[in-house]
Amino acid sequence: MSFEVWLSFTVLSVMMVMTPGPSVLIGMSHALRYGARPTLITALGDVTANMIQMVIAALGLGAILATSATAFAVVKWCGVAFLLVMGLMSFFRKANKSKGKTGIEMKFSGAYEVASRRKLFREGFLVAAGNPKAIAFFGALFPQFVDPGLPLAPQLLMLGATFVVLDYSFVMIYAMGAARIMPWLVRRGGTNAIARVSGAILIIAAGLLSLIEMPESTAGTRF
Repeated sequence: MSFEVWLSFTVLSVMMVMTPGPSVLIGMSHALRYGARPTLITALGDVTANMIQMVIAALGLGAILATSATAFAVVKWCGVAFLLVMGLMSFFRKANKSKGKTGIEMKFSGAYEVASRRKLFREGFLVAAGNPKAIAFFGALFPQFVDPGLPLAPQLLMLGATFVVLDYSFVMIYAMGAARIMPWLVRRGGTNAIARVSGAILIIAAGLLSLIEMPESTAGTRF
């Protein structure tokens, strides 16, 4: 793969990942609730889902989501429902150290809620996996930068690694930015304000995901 082709792919990928989407918003939400450092695990869940989506696209299954309205809608609305439920739970959750009327127990270290690595990874993974646009994007994008006259695997590895690094970096950039406003929110509304803002971010993410339309057919891809 030539440097010019790789650079073109990199620029296009930056334009995609720098636009706040569900994965960026879940990272911001987790940074507000748990802090920037635990969000590293959330971002890891996100890029793990991305890597699986890349493999699916490489196997040619991305075209199914890109051309089947039913398959695309099923994946999309599952993702919307997951984000919406998480957002509503966070928005109406009481930030108390003991169980309240909701029966939900929240533990805090300082101003931050404590969450297991498994929970952080799972939520980051599921949000990314519930975005059908990613598979369709990879299925439509990768063939444009792959030279059929060269070995396929090294090219896919290069493109995939580039996208993963960029996606992980931008999720964390937004997450760290969100974490910086944490003290300001706590001073003005306490930990309940964090829960409400975090929930609102996820609800917005659900709304954004619901607006995604099925892309044009990618039947002409080389996978």
